[in-house]
Amino acid sequence: MKPSTKVLQLAIEAVEDNAQRLLEDAKYLFDMERYPTAFSLTVLAQEEVAKAFLLRLVEDRALPWLPEVRRTMAKHECKHLLAIVLEWIPQMDFGTMDSKNEERSARHQLKMDWYERLRQRHVSGDWSEHPEDPEPADPKVDFPKEVADAINIFRHEEVERYRPLGYPWKDEEWASGHARKIADGWLDKQKQSGFYVEISKTGQIGQHPGLVSREMSKREIEKTEQLHEMRDRASDEYTKLTTLLPLIFANLSSQP
Repeated sequence: MKPSTKVLQLAIEAVEDNAQRLLEDAKYLFDMERYPTAFSLTVLAQEEVAKAFLLRLVEDRALPWLPEVRRTMAKHECKHLLAIVLEWIPQMDFGTMDSKNEERSARHQLKMDWYERLRQRHVSGDWSEHPEDPEPADPKVDFPKEVADAINIFRHEEVERYRPLGYPWKDEEWASGHARKIADGWLDKQKQSGFYVEISKTGQIGQHPGLVSREMSKREIEKTEQLHEMRDRASDEYTKLTTLLPLIFANLSSQP
């Protein structure tokens, strides 16, 4: 059963607060020139931000609260994939919020007026086509390939692995690119390199903190700051996402 809105909001707040704490700790370490640890803590903060995003999607009924979905919150690669999607959602711009709301309201009213004209025609027995009065089109929102790949990998590979009789599958269209690297653990391996010295089976040094540069750490901190910014849940992108996800998760069941 889906948790109440209050429970979810408390969980989201706790996760976001933890993400902020990790990010602040990373900044302190960055200032102390401890770049590898700062880098790794920053990636951990990104994972918390992505977890809060997943909970927000559950709150908005875009994702089902099922074991298969809940288990993705414990897998680093799943949260890294969600971060790709989150980065695509526009940040909240309070300076333009009123004008955007007016624009959305006007679009909604145009569609309601059209439905009323359609209803009146049907009441009068007119079921013919009226090309001079087409239905107002919704804003066209295209998913960037990287975002679409992240969504497909998350649903059809990662979530599917947790189904009792799931069948994870990989399509050629999302078998390569940045989302694939993320799904294959590229970012998680980088995160671990900030904490550990890897030793191969031949005894040689592999990934290690010395490979994490100041520039890498700075770039990841800036990315996390952007990810942590409030997103516009009334944006066309978020609306499109929350319309799509229920469709691709519709056949998900916790039962075999």
